[in-house]
Amino acid sequence: MTNLEIINLLQRITGLVALGLITFQIYLGASQKAIKFHKLNGILAYTFILIHPILFLLSRKIIYDRFDFYYIFVDACVICDKPYDFLINFGRIAFYLITTAVLAVKLRGVVPWLKTNWRKLHVLNYLAFYFVSLHSINIGTDSRSTWFIVYFAVCQIIVLYSIINRLKRANFAVKLKSMFGR
Repeated sequence: MTNLEIINLLQRITGLVALGLITFQIYLGASQKAIKFHKLNGILAYTFILIHPILFLLSRKIIYDRFDFYYIFVDACVICDKPYDFLINFGRIAFYLITTAVLAVKLRGVVPWLKTNWRKLHVLNYLAFYFVSLHSINIGTDSRSTWFIVYFAVCQIIVLYSIINRLKRANFAVKLKSMFGR
């Protein structure tokens, strides 16, 4: 295998694992169980999320003989030259949203506003999941294979279940507050 093929394989693996870890992270967060494991999974998920574009950066270094940080992390377009560039945007947006949510959690003890509002930013992970989904199903190398479609569908079902579960709990909490006047 060439270096480019190895990097491509690692990039595919990190993308697939990141999708699964994000799914699991949302499930754990929505169920509010195993919070210590939720934190550990979050670190692992963000590690894979961070490695994925870094590998893309390395592949572009091999192809174009330069590190193109701008293209990887910034070069968003609405009207793009190629559909591929438009679909890369979904990955970038997801990366920004997840990074914002991670920073909100990490800085909540330092930034007074985040002490009470970090959860509002942490909810961005739900939105990020759908941007990751659009990114992976449209440009992922494995996105047309049967096993990926099954994997993708399972991830979608788990997150949808988690959202419904969370909304039910929130509605229940509102009813309790109204019953007890708090």
